[in-house]
Amino acid sequence: MPQPNVRELIIAGPLANVSIAYRNQSYVADRAFPIIDGVAPDAKIARYLKGAWFRDEAAVRAPGTRANRGGYPVDYLDLSVKEYAFAKEVTDEDRDAVKAQGAPPLSPDQDAIEFATDKVDLKKERRVAQLILGGTWSGVAGEDAGGLWAAGSGNTFLADVRARVETIRSNTGLKPNCLIIDHGTYNSLKEESTVLSKIQYVEKAVLTKDLLAAILELEEVLIGEAIYSTAKETKAGTEFTASNVWEKNAGKGSAFLYYRPKRAGLKVPSAGYQARTKYGDTGKPRRTTTWRENAEHQDVYEVAEKTDIVQTGADLGFLWYDTLLT
Repeated sequence: MPQPNVRELIIAGPLANVSIAYRNQSYVADRAFPIIDGVAPDAKIARYLKGAWFRDEAAVRAPGTRANRGGYPVDYLDLSVKEYAFAKEVTDEDRDAVKAQGAPPLSPDQDAIEFATDKVDLKKERRVAQLILGGTWSGVAGEDAGGLWAAGSGNTFLADVRARVETIRSNTGLKPNCLIIDHGTYNSLKEESTVLSKIQYVEKAVLTKDLLAAILELEEVLIGEAIYSTAKETKAGTEFTASNVWEKNAGKGSAFLYYRPKRAGLKVPSAGYQARTKYGDTGKPRRTTTWRENAEHQDVYEVAEKTDIVQTGADLGFLWYDTLLT
C-alpha cells in the first residue's frame, strides 16, 4: 500500500451548505376559521338567534289595522384571548463556536426564532384541531364513518358528504363551503373509484384538493397533515412518538365539513372564529422579542401571539371520525 494514504489523513468535517431538520411542512389553523384582529383580551360577539329569522310571519294587513309584529332575541359569545409563547436561548459560546473552522452550518439566532415560531404554530394547529375534533356539531359529537371512506367496495364518502351538506343547509339556510380532512383520508380518496370517475376525463385524472372541492361544490378543501410527538423529552434527545394532529382516533382518520365566510363582519355566521389581539408596540398580531441574560452570557428569543379559537356556530359544521378504519 502506498504511503502516506492521503484519504485516511483527511478529517471529514460538516458540509457548509447542507443540514437536516424535521418539521411540519404545512399548517391549516389560520385558514380554518376567519380571523378577527384587534380584539380586546375579553370581548363578546353578538349573536342573533336563528329561530326568529326563519319564522314565516308576514301577513296581509287589512286597511286601518296594524301589521304583524315580532322580534329577534340576541345573546353573546365570550372571547378570552390568551398569550401563547415559546422562547429559546442562544449562548455566546454557541455563536463563537459556529465561527470556528469545521463547525456545523448552524445559525443560532435565526434557528432560535424559527424554532420558537414553529412551536407557536404547532400549538395553534393542535388547538384548532382539538376544538373541531372534540366539539359537538349539528347536535352530535361526530359520526362514525366506519372506515368506509377508505378506497374500495362500499365506499360512502360522496354520499356521506352530500347528506351532511343537506343537514347543515336544512338547519341553517347555509350550504357548507369547506372540508378539512386528514392526510391519510385524502391519500385513500386518491385511489377511490367513485371519486376518480368524476374526473376521468380531466388531464392526467389525478385527484387534487381543487378537484375534490369542485366535485363537492365547495370553495376549499384543506388537508390536515401536521404531526406532533407525544414522547417525553430525554437527555438523549432522540425520543419521538408520532401522532397525527387531525385525527380523533389514532390512525383512523377524520373529516370536518363546515361553513366559513371569507371574512368576519356584521351578521356574518361562521362555524368558528379566531380572535387575535395586536401588540401595541408594533401593531402586529405576533411578536418576537429578545433580551439579554448577562449572568448566563446568553440572549433569549421569544415568539408570542394572543389568540382565542372559538366555536360560534355548532349547527354550521359536521364531524366524521374513523373514516379509514373502524
